[in-house]
Amino acid sequence: MDPFIAEMLDLKPARVNAGPYQIKSAGEVEAALLRLFSARGEPERRVSNIRRMAGGASKEQFVFTTDRAGSQCEMVLRMDPRDGVLETSRVREAEVLKVARDVVPVPIVHYADYDGTLLGMPGLVTSFVNGVTKPPEAGSGVSGLGTGFNAEWRAKLAPQFVTHLAAIHRINVQDPRLEHFSVPDRDPRHPALWEVNHWSRVWEEDQQAANPLIAVTENWLRANLPECTEPVLVHGDYRTGNYLFDAETGDITAILDWELAHIGDFHQDLALSMTEIFSCHRDDGVKLCSSLMTEDDFIAAYERATARKVCRQTLQFYRVLSVWSLAIMGGATGLRAAKAQHNHQDILLTWLSMVVYPLSQEILTILDPEN
Repeated sequence: MDPFIAEMLDLKPARVNAGPYQIKSAGEVEAALLRLFSARGEPERRVSNIRRMAGGASKEQFVFTTDRAGSQCEMVLRMDPRDGVLETSRVREAEVLKVARDVVPVPIVHYADYDGTLLGMPGLVTSFVNGVTKPPEAGSGVSGLGTGFNAEWRAKLAPQFVTHLAAIHRINVQDPRLEHFSVPDRDPRHPALWEVNHWSRVWEEDQQAANPLIAVTENWLRANLPECTEPVLVHGDYRTGNYLFDAETGDITAILDWELAHIGDFHQDLALSMTEIFSCHRDDGVKLCSSLMTEDDFIAAYERATARKVCRQTLQFYRVLSVWSLAIMGGATGLRAAKAQHNHQDILLTWLSMVVYPLSQEILTILDPEN
């Protein structure tokens, strides 16, 4: 698998065996930020108006006002809890944000504490970006689940959604700034194999109860590994709920949640956007990928924007992989983190574990659509 991810998983037991996680208070967050600013040569920078951001099933997030020499701005702190729904790296997140900023709108990384020496846990401080994840009149569930758009909003957002994805997939995977990313190019099946090995190991280490469908799906994935000869930078969680847009103009202001970014097959980002739980249906029953467009329209628009040809068989593989990995996150890692009191969102993580059932149905539907 990806060598850096393997290393993170090797180090995980020592952290998760350290006892329950204590949720950070505003005072503790302020003290941690002041330590960080002082260590970065800005002891005069002040912090005020700290408030916890809603959502987030893996990171503790705070928005705060910072002042230096009379100049005020808002920033965001993203900090690791003891554990969450997935194991990710703030080093890789910072690297990919700096590279992606060349081609798509993303928050700016201002400060970082990769090992948690100053903040208490690894974290990043980024710019605060104005925007919303859903129209003011729309409803949605947790993390973008169930977000709906009317035709006018879809017409504004869908073209941008495809354009930004195409731009991400044009990023040079050999960029030296992606220091902690590895390119799986020794064998054309390695982009797929690395992903299967990654989530297989997570399931083996985090499962709370046996699940035959997880094992059957893994066997199917290993028997159907597709080839990829031109790996790209994969966002890993590209969907509605993970971008911000201006509530008046509809312009996308930031692509968020790069935690799962890696180098792999472009089909993986398409597949994730097609996942049922991140989609909705029009009044006529037609499914809209990421609540924006039909599968055929999405594929056609992507092909026009990139001059790539989407392989339906490869897309099926990554659709199964995406749903399988989401089931592992929700039904294994997230549930284990909640049970061990390792996360500030233990109730949310427990609730999210129920998503395993619709995800299991989706796996069966993809593999055997006739039945």
